[in-house]
Amino acid sequence: MERLNGKVAVVTGGGSGIGRAIAERFAKEGAHVVIAGRKEQPLQETAAADGKISYVVGDITKTETIEEIVRTVQDKFGRLDILVNNAGWCPVQPITEITIEDYDRAFGLDVRAVVDMTVHALPLILQSKGTILNLSSTGATHPAANLSMYVGAKAAIENFTRAWAIELAPKGVRVNALAPGAIRTNIWNVTDLSPEAAKAHEDGIAAGIPMGRFGRPEEVANVALFLVSDEASYVSGSVYGITGG
Repeated sequence: MERLNGKVAVVTGGGSGIGRAIAERFAKEGAHVVIAGRKEQPLQETAAADGKISYVVGDITKTETIEEIVRTVQDKFGRLDILVNNAGWCPVQPITEITIEDYDRAFGLDVRAVVDMTVHALPLILQSKGTILNLSSTGATHPAANLSMYVGAKAAIENFTRAWAIELAPKGVRVNALAPGAIRTNIWNVTDLSPEAAKAHEDGIAAGIPMGRFGRPEEVANVALFLVSDEASYVSGSVYGITGG
């Protein structure tokens, strides 16, 4: 179908989960995709799925990594049409155990890095009259216990999305966000919970989903594709829930 034929996209956190699914779907639709992440092996695995996917290894909480991503896109393709701010971290901790270092880590990746990446990529996005897609979470509007750092960060992302959409619409740039619910990704394997506590946490979440199951990364990628394609040409400032009801 190649709805993104000739487009160039950047997907942060593209080595696994939702980021990998989005990168692979975009590439199948004709886009050249540059993914970024801290670990090379997952990035290599994603890139191996399609010759139109390449990668930059680095920590996007560091400005020098973001500069390298933008420089790579500029040197290799000379343009950027789509920015997907996907990378994130979800600490599962009660406020009685949270430290300011936990806050700094969560907001450093989930908020500050999004702003830094967007600011650096924006000149290219403006040139192409492209689109920005941010990853929020259903927790931004339906918070749960022990997720305060994550849902607080994602609430900021949703308001950035709406404000940037207003500012950039006259310049031909669209900005939207995805708000997934419980999606089966590795994020559930990197919490600070014990295996038993993590399983109980997951079971409790699944029991509250009307469809009775976690979503799949591919189901998020389907919505991402729509929002960055010309089919969504009049959609900006929206936050799309992908929640199983």
